[in-house]
Amino acid sequence: MSDTQQKQNQSNPHLLLTMTLIVLETVFSFILKHDRVVALQAKKFVDEKIAVKINSYIPYFDFYVQFTENGMLFDDKAPEKAVDLDVRTTLMDLIKIFVFGNRRSIKAMRIDGDMVLKDEFRDLLSLFSLPKVLADWKHWLTEPADDQDITSSKKRIAPLLEKIDQQRSKINTLQVEVKQYKNRIKRIERRQKRINAVFSIITVLLTALLVYNFWIG
Repeated sequence: MSDTQQKQNQSNPHLLLTMTLIVLETVFSFILKHDRVVALQAKKFVDEKIAVKINSYIPYFDFYVQFTENGMLFDDKAPEKAVDLDVRTTLMDLIKIFVFGNRRSIKAMRIDGDMVLKDEFRDLLSLFSLPKVLADWKHWLTEPADDQDITSSKKRIAPLLEKIDQQRSKINTLQVEVKQYKNRIKRIERRQKRINAVFSIITVLLTALLVYNFWIG
């Protein structure tokens, strides 16, 4: 095989991946800008410019997604900032997620990163699925014009708001537990200091008693 043919064979997969990433970037950015529910769920990701690494091990390939104010950037090179979430999955599961909205495939993903951020990312993936997009596309290009449309929008956003409230409640509960643990640790440390002080005094007294007995003996 000639060098030219080898270079062409090596460049074809890379070119295919690049073209696929361009298409995905265009589609996902369009959804992010026009779907109010997706925009609400992704607000934290956009504000914090969250970067995600997607790694497929069957077949092997990886790419990076970064949320920005201008949309979602897809690239085969790592962004300048550190990756916030490292996702490992398969191509088949990715197809099941985005084409069929398969919840099992979303749960099967192995994700490294912040626990709360992982849950929010899984919720966001379900909103990008084709069934969800087809069900909501009529709401993209119009603002609620009457009471019926406003009620419809509220119904669509209600589950997301409920999820956010649940997460806030969990965070508040965890913060209270952390404060309780900190107070418990402080009490244990104070108790340990008193025990150490008493032990030191007893040690000094015993030493003094032994020295006294030695001298008078």
